[in-house]
Amino acid sequence: MVLGAVSDADKGALLRSVDAYVAPHLGGESFGIVLVEAMAAGAPVVASDLSAFVAVLDQGRTGVTFPTGSAEGLAAVLVGLLGDPVRREELSTLGRERARTFDWSRVSGQVMAVYETVLASAHAEVDVAPRGLWSRFVRSVPGGGS
Repeated sequence: MVLGAVSDADKGALLRSVDAYVAPHLGGESFGIVLVEAMAAGAPVVASDLSAFVAVLDQGRTGVTFPTGSAEGLAAVLVGLLGDPVRREELSTLGRERARTFDWSRVSGQVMAVYETVLASAHAEVDVAPRGLWSRFVRSVPGGGS
């Protein structure tokens, strides 16, 4: 069944209603916001072991992973989790806690710190003439290195 576009409220309600949120992605994930959304709603997460997903799941502490592309691995992990209500509740609790680390009230300060660091570096004088794209962002010291 394909639901199409759903509101944030409906998405939260759907995620809260599941026994497990499954993310069998094969690649191309740079972060894993879908996992954070599921965890924030309290859904235990089962995900392929993409590096981005493993990082979001705190190396498997807050969700269960299986080998990417392995239907057998997914089936084994999912059957095990569905048969273990205590583990699902544990992952639900740990997932909610983990999702808070990605809340914008926390992350925005970290993002701003990165931008400030980049800006400070861009305005710093360097002893060696920068090359390539980097040369567009920094100024070299007149008469500095090659």
